Amino acid sequence: MCASWSELGIVYLWDLTSPLKAVSDPNAMTEFVKNDRHLPIFQFNGHQAEGFALDWSFDGNLLTGDNTKNIHLWKCADGGAWNVDQRPFIGHTSSVEDIQWSPNESTVFASCSSDKSIRIWDIRAAPHKANQLTCDMAHSKDVNVINWNRTDPFIVSGGDDGQ
Repeated sequence: MCASWSELGIVYLWDLTSPLKAVSDPNAMTEFVKNDRHLPIFQFNGHQAEGFALDWSFDGNLLTGDNTKNIHLWKCADGGAWNVDQRPFIGHTSSVEDIQWSPNESTVFASCSSDKSIRIWDIRAAPHKANQLTCDMAHSKDVNVINWNRTDPFIVSGGDDGQ
């Protein structure tokens, strides 16, 4: 499974089973090339603008964050259908630049933004109350990237300030 952003603000989910099989099997490649309709298995049109941030949790949930400060949670339902919560997580005041699920807590994620903040969220709370911790002015300019330490409770970040 793969997720991708479109400049139209649409997030697509793709089943990569056939393309991956085609890479290692010449017969599968022939069939893959013949089929010129490679369509996503699901798309979400609920973002109001394009975005960059997305991350898969270790239990299969997906988060997507856009340029208008909205973060949406995706959950796979029975039968392979996807449910995307239409209520965005509320907290950032500008573009969400990166999202990272906690490596240790299945309900916790971090986000960073061009509003210069890093936020910690818990999806067990309602989206408008899920922001549990905020580090305002984490950088003097946009915060572009974050990553959790896999063994210790630390997050590293990078921003337009070069820090």
